[in-house]
Amino acid sequence: MDEPIVTLTTDWGNRDFFAAMVKGRLCSLIPGVRILDLSHTQMWNDPATTIGIIRYGCSSFPEGTVHIVDVGCDRMQVDGRQAGFAKPLLVSYKGQYIICSDRKLLEQSLDDACDEVVELVPPESLRSFSFLARDLYCDVVRQLVSGMALSQLGVSCEPLRRRVQPQAQLDGNELVAMVTGIDSYGNADLNINYDDFETLRAGRRFKVKIEWRIGSNDRFEDISGICRHYSDVRMGNILLTVSVTGRLQIAINKGSAVQLIGLRYASRCHFFFE
Repeated sequence: MDEPIVTLTTDWGNRDFFAAMVKGRLCSLIPGVRILDLSHTQMWNDPATTIGIIRYGCSSFPEGTVHIVDVGCDRMQVDGRQAGFAKPLLVSYKGQYIICSDRKLLEQSLDDACDEVVELVPPESLRSFSFLARDLYCDVVRQLVSGMALSQLGVSCEPLRRRVQPQAQLDGNELVAMVTGIDSYGNADLNINYDDFETLRAGRRFKVKIEWRIGSNDRFEDISGICRHYSDVRMGNILLTVSVTGRLQIAINKGSAVQLIGLRYASRCHFFFE
């Protein structure tokens, strides 16, 4: 690639100097490098949006792009407790490269097996391992775009284990789907895409019953069609549509389905076919 592309997805925020330090080092090491900020507002304890960026955002870049993902990656956790230093990984995936030390995050983000994965070893000369994005990743990117093989940049390690995402289940005339993604607008993506839904639906009419609460009163609202746009319903009304990822989505026109309906990750939605 004549002008190497490097993306940054981090929890560094937009007010501090961390991104500037990494960008400055990359520009010093790699003439002509293009650095793109995907997000600096990710949260280590809310991995779903980071998973979405890796799965849907990174995949749209050209081959050879290097993605640095640094979200809560300084310490490894086991059963919710800190358990030492998390080893950073370099992954080759569908012609692109990802640097990240959160193994579980990568396993949840990548739908297919990686072409290659190695473990990066920080030099013993480093006084601190607290900012490997600057002190290690930038040098790895330089060597990577110069044509160095992954086997020369790291040591072999256990392959990533593909974590199969739960799929919507059909039982007779009932389809049970689950919320697996929530965007910043409060729209909730379900674990079934439009094409698969239409295949299971087989031309039948359907209803999905959404239960939600206002104050102490329970309300129920049936959805019996798929909207092409949020404005197909009145402001504040619930709708079913197709998200940019191709999955069915529960949303509210000019509102947040998460806040107003109370949908959460793993919330279930029941479709009934007639």
